[in-house]
Amino acid sequence: MKKYLLCIACLLFCVPLLQAQDTITLAQCQKAALANYPLARQKGLYTQTGEAAISNLKANRWLPQMSVNGQASWQSEVTRLPIEVPGVQVPELSKDQYKITLDAGYTLYDGGVNRFERELQKTSTAREVQGIEVELNRVKSQVNLYFLNALLAEENSKLMAMQQTHVKNQIDKLSANVTYGTAPQTTVDALQAEYLQLEQKLSEFKALRNGFKEMLAILTGLSIDENTTLGIEQEEISIQNLPNQRPEMKLYGLQRSQLAVQQGLVSSRIQPRVSAFAQTGAGRPALNLLNNDFRSFFLGGVRLSWTLSNGYTLKRERTILSLKEQMVNNQQATFEKNLSLELRQQQSEIERYQYLLEQDTEIVALRSKLRQRAASQLENGAIAARDYISELNAENQARLNLNTHRVQWQMAKLQYLTLTGN
Repeated sequence: MKKYLLCIACLLFCVPLLQAQDTITLAQCQKAALANYPLARQKGLYTQTGEAAISNLKANRWLPQMSVNGQASWQSEVTRLPIEVPGVQVPELSKDQYKITLDAGYTLYDGGVNRFERELQKTSTAREVQGIEVELNRVKSQVNLYFLNALLAEENSKLMAMQQTHVKNQIDKLSANVTYGTAPQTTVDALQAEYLQLEQKLSEFKALRNGFKEMLAILTGLSIDENTTLGIEQEEISIQNLPNQRPEMKLYGLQRSQLAVQQGLVSSRIQPRVSAFAQTGAGRPALNLLNNDFRSFFLGGVRLSWTLSNGYTLKRERTILSLKEQMVNNQQATFEKNLSLELRQQQSEIERYQYLLEQDTEIVALRSKLRQRAASQLENGAIAARDYISELNAENQARLNLNTHRVQWQMAKLQYLTLTGN
């Protein structure tokens, strides 16, 4: 018996948990949509590509550059001494010559080129990743649209079911009067027709709800079906004193950083280069040109190179980069201008729907009273069924307006949050 009671207690405890798991919030949908969107995986690919490129640049800077070179040649004439010494035979070089070498070089000073190239790769990767964030921010608006439309269809379905209950109650009450001959059959028939029309609307709203839920499931990758409950974390969404956290703002900053690094890279290319080198190998002849035998050899030293011609275009390249920075600044100013207009328009929408909601609440209360009064009059035979249906439809429309304006009000506030990047 105790085990039986314990099992019942466990089931009663688990039921609320199972129900709670069937509720999915808007924040969960947005988080899942961003993670499930195929473009989000591109961020990891950009990051891996950037890290590999930086590793290559580090290897080029800190590891010696090695190469193996070989050469075989035949020449029509070789070097000879212009004198002859009696009793001494001067060796004559062969016209076929061979050489194979292992060459190594190590950059001691490159003017900062490698450092700027690594910085440029970092900022380029960060800019590409931030570009993905800009694209993903648009997904939030899509999630808001599907989520709130599914909520609206759900609320309207509940409203249709409630109105059906009202009509069904009247049918049940008047059917008895028809049986006793105190009410005409046409009254019940009119109510039956209205009940069927409400059933049609209920099916329509359910189809809309299921459609939006299916699209939400595809977008988020979550398990969402017709039995899943959707909910918003906070009924009151605050839009006061929101900072501008749009990913575009960071993208513009990264573009300017990239241009600044390119300025440094351009300047570094006119700096001299200093490198150490070493060469070892074997050949005929080797370093001693008077020795015609195959011999090994080695040489090493320090090399200086300074390409002065890189300065020919330095001023123009700096001008081009400066103009590009001005273009980025103009793009940001245009974006901020348009954003301020969109935010002001969205603020007006929020205020408009808030006013409509206040009016809708009063209208619904009055329409509900009129419908209740009409129901009482219908039961007493004081009015015809069409008059009651007219009042019922008026209340129904008022409640539909209330639901629609409430969702539009929430959508306007969520859109305001999305526009500010919050």
